[in-house]
Amino acid sequence: MPPSTAPSRLEERLAELDNSFELFLDQAKRYPRTLVQEKPTEIAFSATEIVYHMLDVERLWQTRMQGLCNGSMTHFQQLDPDTVAREAQYNVRRYEPGISELQNARRDTYSLVRSMKPEELERTGIHSRYGEMNTFAILAKMAEHDRTHTAQLERTLRQVGN
Repeated sequence: MPPSTAPSRLEERLAELDNSFELFLDQAKRYPRTLVQEKPTEIAFSATEIVYHMLDVERLWQTRMQGLCNGSMTHFQQLDPDTVAREAQYNVRRYEPGISELQNARRDTYSLVRSMKPEELERTGIHSRYGEMNTFAILAKMAEHDRTHTAQLERTLRQVGN
């Protein structure tokens, strides 16, 4: 792709990401605070666990994009979210600070990506599950992740709210 189209393509991806994140935040902010640590099943995530999972994944993608940008990381291993949630004790954390941290992390993502040069946005790495990815593909995957967990919050509330 010619470098001149990268800025408009980037803004399209960021707009998509902003939209998906706003949907997630809306759902997370409306979630009843009395239910945020309730789990639908032993292994399913609570709303609190979903928020902290989102935060850890946001930071992980940031690290990967920085690694692509500076050439220090070209292979990405898939995360085991259940193990991370258990080890990091997501469900004993406070919900509101998690949402705030997630919002700050997303702002950091926007800043990071906007600071990248067109050729840096195009650098690729290999993800163990998704294959070859550049920053544009990462941003699309992040938006999909937002939508997946928005739906998960909705399902979780239906299950624990009854």
